[in-house]
Amino acid sequence: MKKLYLLIIALAVFITVKAQWVNDPENNTFIANADADAGEVYLATNAEGDTYVQWMQFFSNGWSPTLQRLNVLGEPQWGADGIHIAAHEFSSMSEGVAMTATTDGGVVSCFSIYDGYTYAVKINADGTYAWGETGVQLFNGQGFSRAECIAGDDGGVWTLGYDYDNLYLQYVNADGSLNPCVTISDSSLDCAYGQLTLSNDNNVFVTYEKISGGFGFYKEKRIVVAGYATDGTQISPETLLMAGRTFQVTYCHTAIPDGQGGGYVYIWHAGIGESFNTYVFHFDQNGASTITDTDGIPVHTADPANYYLDAYATVDPTSHDILIAYRQTDASTESIYNILVNRITSDGERLWDEGKIIIGNSNKPCEGVHIDAFEDGTGFSVIYYLSGSPGSVETTVDAQGFDMDGNAIWFTHMCSNLYNKTSDKNSTGFHRGQNIVVWVNANNGGLYGQNISPNGEMGDLTTSVQEYEDEDIIEILEVYNVNGQIVNRRVFDESNQGIYIIKGVTTSGKTTYRKILR
Repeated sequence: MKKLYLLIIALAVFITVKAQWVNDPENNTFIANADADAGEVYLATNAEGDTYVQWMQFFSNGWSPTLQRLNVLGEPQWGADGIHIAAHEFSSMSEGVAMTATTDGGVVSCFSIYDGYTYAVKINADGTYAWGETGVQLFNGQGFSRAECIAGDDGGVWTLGYDYDNLYLQYVNADGSLNPCVTISDSSLDCAYGQLTLSNDNNVFVTYEKISGGFGFYKEKRIVVAGYATDGTQISPETLLMAGRTFQVTYCHTAIPDGQGGGYVYIWHAGIGESFNTYVFHFDQNGASTITDTDGIPVHTADPANYYLDAYATVDPTSHDILIAYRQTDASTESIYNILVNRITSDGERLWDEGKIIIGNSNKPCEGVHIDAFEDGTGFSVIYYLSGSPGSVETTVDAQGFDMDGNAIWFTHMCSNLYNKTSDKNSTGFHRGQNIVVWVNANNGGLYGQNISPNGEMGDLTTSVQEYEDEDIIEILEVYNVNGQIVNRRVFDESNQGIYIIKGVTTSGKTTYRKILR
């Protein structure tokens, strides 16, 4: 077998300054200054281990985004205040802002502004603007709400906009040039609330809701999926995932990639039996639904006495099952706050019956529930913000680790200080041995964060990473592209050109991940 070490770029970044990640739940890592009313915190980690953080707060130009870059050690790289996007006028309310880390080391923020146009701004790792401070205007001036974006595999990004009737899809190349804009529409229904998942060959799947028109808080909604190439060509037909159901229009779906070119969709609503439940759907790499029941697979058997909602999901990188965490509360008073996890296969088999209980019989409110699979497929973590007492807004941040059978293996207080926190919208997921969450101190401002390893450890985790990096890979287990999708199993040859992640076994028998260039 050809030795890989000549091609390997070490995943760890070793510098001489003191690491910022701390192993102290009473003194978490400072990320950036922010106002107490800041919110909409999003995170994304790239292949080099940089983590980008974006949040919204009021400035003279309105409710607008600021970004910070952290290196793998947790050290803020863009000063104490981050980089504020100041070249546009924003509304006094959120119009929907997205962010993604690009494969060439930068970050893209995508947003709608006060005058109704949507822009994408790209910032390089060194803090310079790749496409100018104003960025590029998207969708030929159409689409003024709920911007979405995800990274392509060549430094570009897929972007999506919405104008209450139609969706607009466009690929932005790494240099800021624009590919053709696609309008996704229906003559009789509104196309809304689109989500993006990257597929094979830099194609994208758009899952979106088709909604009955007219006024009203409750409408019939269905969920469909269609695939597109970067030149705007539709490569798979529109496929129905969820049949029409009537429920509150603001309850929207989430889509995540399955690691094989397809994706999972999940949504909670009260459109079946007038009791809130969370339902899961799946489509394959061809955009075909693999779950025959267009009502979806419920995380729990119909149960009028309880609600099952506020879901967040991850995918097991080995089996490609979805692991979905959700909150259970009683229907009568909504005063019970339990957290459960269930496991569902791509063909709709619910493996853990009525779910594994993470927190049970609790009357303390919990929010910001995140679930993330370990990189090697041996387990997952659940992170949550837990109130100190019933009715209190002051929370801790706690994490539990589990093996892939759902057995608890560790518990860690990530932040034991009780204060009012605005939780992040997402965690980074495990990259290079650590998962990251960030929150706003809603009492007096400031962003703080914490990392955690698959062993439940916090702080400087580079020692264990370095042990892996110093050894040769002697057996390839899997080959991934930079978006975490498997492109080959146990095979890596000259046909693989670009940036890839190799999962392999080292000389000491450890499993490690390496980034390589071909």
